[in-house]
Parts: sequence; structure tokens; C-alpha cells
Amino acid sequence: MSAKPFRPRRRKPESGGIQGQLTLTARGFGFVRPESGPDILIPYNHLGVAASGDTVQVETFPESARDKPAGKIVNVLQRNDAPIVGRIRRRKGEIRVYPEDQRVPRALVLTGQDVSTMERSLRDGPLKDGDVVRVKLREWNDPGAHPRGELLDLVGRADEPGIDLRVIAIARGFALQFPHAVESAAESVRMPPPRKVLRGTRRKDLRKLTCFTIDPDTAKDFDDALSITQRDDGLFELGVHIADVSHFVTEGSDLDREARARATSVYLVNEVLPMLPEHLSNGVCSLVPGQPRLAFSVLVVLDSSGTVHEFEITESVIQSSRRFTYQEVEEILQGETDPLASELHVLHLVAQMLGRRRRENGSVDMDLPAATISLDEEGVPVSIRPVERLQANRLVEECMLLANRQVAECVQNLSSRRKHPFIYRIHPQPKETDVAQLLELLHHLGIRYQIDDEVQPEDYRNILALIENLEFKDLVEKLALKSLTKAVYSTENEGHFGLALDAYTHFTSPIRRYPDLVVHRLLKRYLASEKWGVPRGLQKDLEEVCRHASERERAATEAEREFTRLKSLEYLAGKIGREYDGVVSGVTAFGVFVQLNRYLVEGLVHVSRLGSERFELNRDGYRLEGADSESAFTLGDRVRVRVLSVNLSERKADFDLVQDRP
Repeated sequence: MSAKPFRPRRRKPESGGIQGQLTLTARGFGFVRPESGPDILIPYNHLGVAASGDTVQVETFPESARDKPAGKIVNVLQRNDAPIVGRIRRRKGEIRVYPEDQRVPRALVLTGQDVSTMERSLRDGPLKDGDVVRVKLREWNDPGAHPRGELLDLVGRADEPGIDLRVIAIARGFALQFPHAVESAAESVRMPPPRKVLRGTRRKDLRKLTCFTIDPDTAKDFDDALSITQRDDGLFELGVHIADVSHFVTEGSDLDREARARATSVYLVNEVLPMLPEHLSNGVCSLVPGQPRLAFSVLVVLDSSGTVHEFEITESVIQSSRRFTYQEVEEILQGETDPLASELHVLHLVAQMLGRRRRENGSVDMDLPAATISLDEEGVPVSIRPVERLQANRLVEECMLLANRQVAECVQNLSSRRKHPFIYRIHPQPKETDVAQLLELLHHLGIRYQIDDEVQPEDYRNILALIENLEFKDLVEKLALKSLTKAVYSTENEGHFGLALDAYTHFTSPIRRYPDLVVHRLLKRYLASEKWGVPRGLQKDLEEVCRHASERERAATEAEREFTRLKSLEYLAGKIGREYDGVVSGVTAFGVFVQLNRYLVEGLVHVSRLGSERFELNRDGYRLEGADSESAFTLGDRVRVRVLSVNLSERKADFDLVQDRP
């Protein structure tokens, strides 16, 4: 069964008065997400007195594009009452709190009485600059003035070990610890005897099947295992076995409510904020080797071209034979001997077939550069190394993509006869204006590419092929990814543009993603009998799960990026005066941003350091041009810079240019 051609489903924006929730970005502007239609861009100078999370009323600009509207906030309908986390700074005789997460675009001013009251309760002295507190936005009526804040409590001192991680997590609404009741509930969970769960059920006993896990060397929770066999008829049976978390986390229980609220695990360099307590995530649910475990298995029969002939989705009991790391598998694929080497080589061949077939059907692959940061016991960064995507990584990815696709198509086939409420992973088609902007940038870089009709995944594949061997490849891939819309969860199946699939879901990570856990529950319901009934409110509840999980996923991504950037800058702070090669990654009227090749961290070369002549930003915003010469700086230019300074509190680095202008 091959993938179907991608057919985009387009939404029409609504006109008239618009209400929605505001989300601010790190660069100062915001987006309002209405109930229907595209998000509305709100420039910084049109935010008024709105804060991120507020429900607002928006007036759109008539000249903005239909698929990418912009506007201004005309009224705050409801404030977001969640506490704001920030750092104390004394400025101009005032005590201010600078928000950590861009919830409010300005610092909040505290009253002296609030501060004095809190300081009387502190044992280790008064509040100091850099201390982290929680405040509530109390009053803000003038966009030109600082809002007033009410001091709630002290999160931690500026020099407290681990305070950076705590601040970033708490500021984005992630809990650092589980409630006592949830921990107790998790500790009481036990793995049932296999005989008991197999008796009188549809669950299959697959313990004799040779299966294994492949994960990073630091992983402690194993939620997917693989198996591969070649049948007598020459076809391959690939098994993707996923931890059956739904058996242990009962819907509506304390464990379930906490997992739903968290929605996702958060990975902050060497720390994990798990969705489930450790006893479940690293113990009972984890597919550890040598122990029987409950699973949900997708068994797929394929031929040598990657075509699916049969597939089965079943509850199972498995027993992992081995825990591999990616590096171990890579070494075996390169020729190292191992008792399971033959299985891994066959699995690698199958994965290659799947990848080739997926790309032939239009799927887009973007191998963006990434870096891994090593920290010492005190949380201080000691090294930054580029991450190499191994064949072993791709092997696992192809198997997970196949399982997710097969589950989604299975539910789609069931729904052709009767509506089955479900959670899909959708990736809408890019907006026309974003695609046009990408093509314009390519033109400035000397690459002409024409799209005759609506953009298709194949167009992105062609663009990536054009730049494969060019020096600005990484930058264009990053900008191409930025032009794509974000993938989200939805109860309406709108297809997945990036994968060029009509239907896709998330099934393979229920230990760390709540939608996957819900998908398991729905599958059990639908596969059990055709005579099932839809519980009252199920569709609405799934819509809320999708909305909340998508929001928490965005917050987790922001937290992970912010912590990675902070630790990268902390490492760079020890490299003042050193020179590095980089690429111009952003151009503004006040200078150029340069991303270092070695550490993938960005800094600013201020326009004052580009020479004595006056520089101007060109009309298209891609070049900073000298007024008196032909000197210019363009996105993608290769440069060499020296590290001048690093400001950790403001999350920025300043560079100096140390070579002739490109």
C-alpha cells in the first residue's frame, strides 16, 4: 500500500470583527489565533497594552494579504491571570521585573511596600539584581508606561545552582515535580503477569519474536522496539512495538490528568521534565531488555520495493532482546560483528527502501545542523559538538513514520464506513506569501525557481536539491523550514504537507506525548468491535486535547531552544577574543547577525563595526549596503568574526568582523 498523493485542504479566512488569543514572540511582535482562519500578525507598535495569553479584539489592516493578515489590537477582553516569572533589576530608582518568557513586552514595576513585605520573610537577605520572582500583572493602561506588578513569591536566588533551568521551565508553565498523589499512584502500578493479561483477550504473545530497542546512549525510557523477519515467500515482516501506556494510565485518573496537563516531556540539554513519573516512564512502561512488557504492535508486510502488502495492529506482550544505542547500531552497520547483526542489516535495507519510496512520493527531508552540549555536575557547559545524523537514526525514523502512517490510514478506512473521532498530526500547506518570500530570497542568492501553480512538497525537494552543494545550504534549509507552517494536532484530517501524506498521526511515543496515549485508547475502542458507540462529548474533548497539546508542544520547543541558547552563550562567554567562521543569518538596519559554524550560536556585528561609511538596508531587506562603495552584506555570506562580549541576562552576543567584507 503506497502513500497517496498529497491533496491540500485550504481554509478560508473569516472577515469582520475578530477575537482570539495573543501569543508574543521573542522578537517582540505577536500573533492572534482566532477560532477560524489564519493567525493574525500584530507588529510590536500595535500591541497596545496586551500581554501574551490575553484574549483580545483585533482590527485587521485592509492592505494585508488574505492568507497572512496583519492588524492591531483594539481591546483586551480578558487578561491571562497566570503568574509571570522574571528577574529583579533596579532601574532609575524603581524595582522592576523583566519577564523571562516574553509574556509582557515591558518590565513590570513593583511597589516598595510589596518588596519590603517579602524581604522581611527572607532568611538570606534582601532581594538582589538577578533574583527570580513570580509576579502578577496588576495594572496596565498606557502602552508607553511600565505595567504595575504584584509580587507573589521568590523562585530562587541569582547564584542558586540550576536556577536557569528552573526559570525557563517555570516561566513556560512546566512543573518541576509531580504532585505527591500522582507519585503515589505511579508507585502502586505493577507489571501484571503475562498469563493474566493474555487470558481471554485479543492481546498477542510475541515474546518469542526477536525485538530490540535503539535509542540515544543517554536515554532511560524506551517506548519503541523493532523486529524484522523475512518470510518464506521473500516478503519482510517489520514489527514496530510501542509501550502500551494506556493499560496503566486509566482515563480520568490522577496520573491521566497530570499527563494531560503536561502533554509532553521536555528535554533541556541533560535534564528531562517527563510527562509521566519515573516509575512508569523508566520502569513499568519502558521496554527494558529481558523483561516482559505490554505493547501495541504494528506488524507490516513489505516487498523489496517498500510496498505494503499486509498490516496488522494488535495489543501484544513482547520481551526486548537487546538495548542498542545509535552508535552501537552504526558500528554494526559499518561491519562490526554482533549476534543480531543480520537482523540489523535486513532492517537497514528495509528502512532504505521505505525512505526511497517516501521521497519518490514527494516527502521532504531537511537535515538541519544541530549541536550537542555537554555539562558538568554544576550545569556548566564544557563542550559543544556538532550532531551527526547516523544511518541508525534514519533507520528508526523510517520505521516510526511507517507505523504512524499505517495507524492513520487504518482509522481513515474505518471512517469511510462510519465516523471515527480521532487525533491526526497535520501539516498544512505553506502560505503563498511565505513561499513567495522564500523564492525571492533564492533569487537574491542567484537561484531561480518557478512554481507554476500551488506549491507542492516536490517543490521543496527540488529547492533542497539545487542548494545541496552550495556554501549557504544550511541557511537556505533553515529559511525553507521557517517558510513552512507548523505541524499541529487536529481532529480534522487535513493531510501532512511535509511528508506528502493524506493521513498521519502520532502513535509511537505514548511515554512522552499525550496525544499518542489518546490514540492508543481510541484504537483499542475501534479495533475491539464495529458496534462501538461514541461517548457524549468525545469529539469536543479530543479537540481540547489537540489544542492544549499543540500549545504545550510549542512551549516545550521554546524552552528547549532557549535553554540550549543560554548554555551555548555561557560556553561562548569563555571564548572572548577568539575567532570563528560563520554565516550571515540575519540582516537589519543596525547590523548583521552571524551564526557560528562551530557552535551554531548567533551574535550581532553592529553596523558601527562594519566600517566608517554609512550602511543602509536595501528595500527587500536581504542586504546591508555601503552608501559610498560596493561593500555589502547579504544573507548567506561567509564571514570570520571575533567574539567581543556575551550578555547572559539579555541572551545576546556581540561579534566583530575580522576579515575583508565579502
